[in-house]
Amino acid sequence: MVPALRALIDFRPLNLLTPRYDVGGPFEALFCRNVMIYFDKPTQRAILSRLVPHLAEDGLLYTGHSENYLHAADLIQPCGRTLYRRAKGTRA
Repeated sequence: MVPALRALIDFRPLNLLTPRYDVGGPFEALFCRNVMIYFDKPTQRAILSRLVPHLAEDGLLYTGHSENYLHAADLIQPCGRTLYRRAKGTRA
């Protein structure tokens, strides 16, 4: 990876089940691919409610092809096959 690009990216693990995410933000992109399929819908919703505040107003959440969050439409809205944006009115 080009050093200038690497300097803009922060890779680190995050336990999605912790009650609070101390990761900063807002972020233009969050990648959470092929992870949420292992959680039930209530747990997915709880995780999304903690992720969305870290997403910039025009930021994107990248998910896996087998994941959908229609049950959390008040938090995030689809804008592509595996892309979601913050729902209108959600707070940072």
